[in-house]
Amino acid sequence: MSAFVIFLLILLGFIIGGLFVSWVFKDDDDTTVRSWKKDDYEEEYYEQLDENTRLLRRNVELRNQISKYKEEERKRLKNGKYLLSRDETCRLMSDNVNHPNHYTQGDIETIDYIKDKLTDEEFRGFVKGNVLKYVSREGLKNGDEDLKKSDWYLNKLIEWIKEQPSRKS
Repeated sequence: MSAFVIFLLILLGFIIGGLFVSWVFKDDDDTTVRSWKKDDYEEEYYEQLDENTRLLRRNVELRNQISKYKEEERKRLKNGKYLLSRDETCRLMSDNVNHPNHYTQGDIETIDYIKDKLTDEEFRGFVKGNVLKYVSREGLKNGDEDLKKSDWYLNKLIEWIKEQPSRKS
C-alpha cells in the first residue's frame, strides 16, 4: 500500500470522525450545535477529569505500596529466610504415593470409588495392571516414586485378598 493511499485513508477517517461528532452534538431540530457551556458539558467534563485524576493518584499510591512490600520481602529473603512458592509447597505437602491431592477430592478416594464400582475380578485386574504399569515405567518417568506407587498397589492387592472370605492368605 503506497503512502498516498495510507494518507487518503487517514484523511477519510478524520472526515468520518468529524461528521460523527457533529451529528452527536446536534440538537433535535438539527439546526444548532450544542453549546459546551449551555448543557453543562464543561462542568461534567471537569468533574470526570477530577475523578479520573483522583483514581490515577490512588493507583500510583497502591503501586508504590506493592513495590514497597515486594522490596521488604526481597530484603527478608536475603536475610537467610527461604520461602517456597505456592506450587512447591503444595507439591511437598502432597503425598504422591499414598494419597495424591488429585485423587482425594471430595469425601472418598478414587481407589475406593473404583473398588465399589468394579466386580472383584475387575478390581483385582485393575490393581495388578497398575502394579505392572508403575514397575514398567520406573526408569522412564518418575523413578523411585513409580516403584513406591507400584508397591502401594501391590499392598492394596494383598489387603484386598486378605479381606476376601473365600481366599486364603
